[in-house]
Amino acid sequence: MATPLTSTTRPPAIRCDASGATSTSLPDSTHGYVLPTLSTKTRSSSFTLVSEIDTEKTPHLSTLRLLFAHIGAALTLFLATTDATIVSTILPTIVKEFNATQLEYTWVGVSYMLTQTAFQPLYGKLSDLVGRRTVLFSSMCIFVIGSMLCGGAKSMLWLILARALAGIGAGGIVSLVWTITSEIVDVQSRAKWSQALSVTWCCSAISGPLLGGLFSGQSGLLSWRWAFYLNLPVCLFALVVLCFSLRPVRMGPVPDMSWQKFLHRFDFIGLVLFMAGSSCIIVGFSFASLNGWRRPSTICLVVGGLVVLACGGVYEVRTSRDALFPPSAFKNLTTIMILIINFLHQFVFTSGTFYLALYFQLVQGLRPLHAGITMLPYSLGSSLASMPTAWFIGYWQKRTLNMGGQRLMISAGLLLSAAGFGLMVLLNEHSKRAPQVLYPLLAGVGLGMLFHAPYQVFTRTLQTNELASGTSAFFLVRFTGATTGLAVSGAILHSRMYHTLPKGVPLSLDVGYVASTLPADVKTQAVHSVSLSLQAIWILCSPLLGSAFLISIFLRNMPIERNRCTDQESSISTMNSENTALSVKEKDAQAETA
Repeated sequence: MATPLTSTTRPPAIRCDASGATSTSLPDSTHGYVLPTLSTKTRSSSFTLVSEIDTEKTPHLSTLRLLFAHIGAALTLFLATTDATIVSTILPTIVKEFNATQLEYTWVGVSYMLTQTAFQPLYGKLSDLVGRRTVLFSSMCIFVIGSMLCGGAKSMLWLILARALAGIGAGGIVSLVWTITSEIVDVQSRAKWSQALSVTWCCSAISGPLLGGLFSGQSGLLSWRWAFYLNLPVCLFALVVLCFSLRPVRMGPVPDMSWQKFLHRFDFIGLVLFMAGSSCIIVGFSFASLNGWRRPSTICLVVGGLVVLACGGVYEVRTSRDALFPPSAFKNLTTIMILIINFLHQFVFTSGTFYLALYFQLVQGLRPLHAGITMLPYSLGSSLASMPTAWFIGYWQKRTLNMGGQRLMISAGLLLSAAGFGLMVLLNEHSKRAPQVLYPLLAGVGLGMLFHAPYQVFTRTLQTNELASGTSAFFLVRFTGATTGLAVSGAILHSRMYHTLPKGVPLSLDVGYVASTLPADVKTQAVHSVSLSLQAIWILCSPLLGSAFLISIFLRNMPIERNRCTDQESSISTMNSENTALSVKEKDAQAETA
């Protein structure tokens, strides 16, 4: 449940047509697709604003080298993004082998996304200091080492720690792949190449559960360890391809960047406060089912995390460093509402990805590969829904010159997905195949409509000089929502099963134990207990999406001015970790728009 793109990833692109309408696009880190883009020719410089278009520095690579560079980038990106969801269908098999608890089941996914989120803001600044390729190749090595340790895991604790290490590398891969590929392509061809690379996101969202089922060992093929071991040769091949294709490109450190500037300007305190508060909440919910929801330790962790986040918000408004969040994130009501919608969207999407796979395996008794295939309505529906949504938004903008299309898609997506998860509450061990297909499909289509529009509204609420920190904030919130969703859903599942499982049945998600060890009558009760527990997750998800829908009704319908379109296009750069907004001469920007 993946994404991934935050501070260093490819910056947003604003397209202006003859009518002055704009369309914003950005690949999404957890579940990403790219709308048609048109990037500027500006280059990045950390912490400073530059006023010149530096087209001479754009490397001129042959089509063959560009092709190989994007093949290597796509392979690496596919591994990093697929690794977030591939475990959804193999986790029950892993639980059986290690006799793991439900808490450990949850943390295999949480650890990967938590470290991926925590280290995101650092990658861009580090790439300014030591070079893009150095950070990318180092991230690939970390990811390979983490994958190798995952494949050789001897216990669940070992696997969780190895997944955390792999998440550190995956975050760097996702960030630097988009940055590098946007920098090596000239502006006229950038949209075409970015569209080709964005197909990788769609493939990873669909293939993650399928590959997990293929490598589960229960399909008669390779064991679950090969789901991680396969990353080694593929990543090595991608490394060789990238080294060959990027060899003529100079991607060294930014000239005016230094370690002293990095230490002086980077918002370390804000990052620590944000991640500490988020981690406290996640840990508090994760252990609530074990320690008790009313225990002082649980209350202190959750309440303490909220207090730390509040302190982080106050600090972000007042800091003189390059803040992680723009000031409008705490002052503009529309910005705040979009961030809430963004958080809840990823909370629900990731929970659905992980625990819908568990439903098909443990409640319906499907093999992992068959469960991955049965999940296609959910994953494929969310993937395909983003395309007509993008077309509709572009059409609406061209006709009305406002963001009513985005508002409509946000509200419609939230309403559909809330209805889908509400209907999924009806799914149990006796459900027929039609509801198992239609209800997740409705939920997936609704969620897929929300992967672009919220970000477009979000950037429209920002000032030009806030685009860099705003992009970072948006995707930090998105990653945090995904991680929190897994932790909270896991706590609900564990707590519910604890109270509904028959006496004497261990609190485990071991499919084999439930299917073959328990007597028939006890097995029926155990499966019903899991079904009720999963229903509790859907019961939470549906009202959260409903609340987001009510919030979306109050979003402002903002106009899109022609002059703002020109200003925005001239201020977006294909740059580093903070996607620093650049000030470009208006004359050059108008010429480029034409």
